[in-house]
Amino acid sequence: MRYRNPVLLLIFVLSCCSWPCWAEELRQDIETKVVRVLATKTACYYHRPWKTPSFSTVGASGFFFKDEQNFPGMQGLILTNAHVVAMAESIKVSNGREKRRYNVRCIGTCHTADFAVLQMDPEDWAIYEKRNGKVVPLELGDSDTLRVGDKVFGWGYPLGGERLSKSEEGEINRIEVNEYVYSREYWLMVQASLQQNKGNSGGPVLRGEQVVGVASQLIQESDRINYFIPINLVKSLLPVLHKQDLIPKWRVIIQHMFPKLKEYYGLDAESGGVLVGYMIPDGGAYKFGLRPNDILLEIDGHQIDNFGDIFLESLDQKINFSEILNRKKVGDPLALKVLRQGQAIEIKGETTPGLPRLVPKVFREADYFIFGGIGFVELTFNCILNLGKSGVHFRAKYLDEFPRRPYEKIVIISEIFPEYGLMKSDSFLKRVMRINGEDVLNIRHLYEKIQALKEQGANFAMIDLAGNIRLPLDIRRADELDQRIKAKYGILYLQTPGGFSN
Repeated sequence: MRYRNPVLLLIFVLSCCSWPCWAEELRQDIETKVVRVLATKTACYYHRPWKTPSFSTVGASGFFFKDEQNFPGMQGLILTNAHVVAMAESIKVSNGREKRRYNVRCIGTCHTADFAVLQMDPEDWAIYEKRNGKVVPLELGDSDTLRVGDKVFGWGYPLGGERLSKSEEGEINRIEVNEYVYSREYWLMVQASLQQNKGNSGGPVLRGEQVVGVASQLIQESDRINYFIPINLVKSLLPVLHKQDLIPKWRVIIQHMFPKLKEYYGLDAESGGVLVGYMIPDGGAYKFGLRPNDILLEIDGHQIDNFGDIFLESLDQKINFSEILNRKKVGDPLALKVLRQGQAIEIKGETTPGLPRLVPKVFREADYFIFGGIGFVELTFNCILNLGKSGVHFRAKYLDEFPRRPYEKIVIISEIFPEYGLMKSDSFLKRVMRINGEDVLNIRHLYEKIQALKEQGANFAMIDLAGNIRLPLDIRRADELDQRIKAKYGILYLQTPGGFSN
């Protein structure tokens, strides 16, 4: 091919030479803003938490951001996922340009919405900027403006390499309220067709130059189906990062309305609303004024359809009505409209706090104690996973059940040490129902009851287990027995270090 115009040829050659330089400058700039997070984590035995834990190191992603409203004057702030740094004994970060690892500390974790805020140590921050140049944090955008079909892309450190990787541009497929795998709580999430894997967790998802989300979870069985946390959710929860009791999580069973059910309640075919079922007695919903068998018609002026959806203007789509409550904090004004025994009632007031699950997922050490040769443990989702096949019964019977009383938790016997005197103990590894005829509320209640009996000079207590099985607890000889067990099996603590959490 002959070029007739030498000037055009010169321009073409210069443009080809300049492109790699520009691309490299862009890559180097983002490489200083997006970091690889390396966390050495404690792996607890939630079914037998008195055992010495093991440790593992995980790799994920994070990015520098700035927030003068919640963290005034603080530099070196990093956003990542909570599941990346939960139970971490050590956290370090690096970037794709150098091998050096920098020390960071976790200054706040929001487990329910799966994000965490880290900060690089001041000394390391000074070295980081000296070696990499001044870091301009990524700008947080407005995820409420996202729409299905929008193009987004991500940066991170996926498995399979040490360098920063860009996820090729993908489309937003779905925006909905759904369960976060890590916390088992329901929040707004965005599904996108990005090519990412586990190492991308905590990395930024961008539209243009602004962060619109934090990469969080994927469906391993599917191709290019990933989810990210909308950045507006993160921004709304940052002010309560250290006051998470202000996040109202109501535990209420909501049933969709179908023709026969509407007919039973005397509703016409065109009427909306959902049926309120069971709720925790004295829980958040009850204290606000909701009652079982109410038909919930509206929330903050938004009409609820028979499937529990409302049209939310800021998202320009239908969404589950719980998104309105998810955008509230305890004490914020809230207005509901219900149909109660055929009468329309308006309930207005301040948003009330919720109560914990019967079987929660925890992000800390397990609550337990050993007494009289018996290991008592709070049943958690983590514990069920640790139990494997043995946990199938507990999962089926209790996982989705609601407490009958506020702060009710399930206590199980996880181990009966040989020193107790049983030749075979498998049939006793069940739920603890009562002690001396009194219902057990939670592990703290059981422990305090045993200590009270000990102070009263009681010799024995009778424990009733699920299935009408009885197990005597030798209070008189417990201290001597437990000290022998502690020494023999190398147990560091006979009770949760620092005391029970609930």
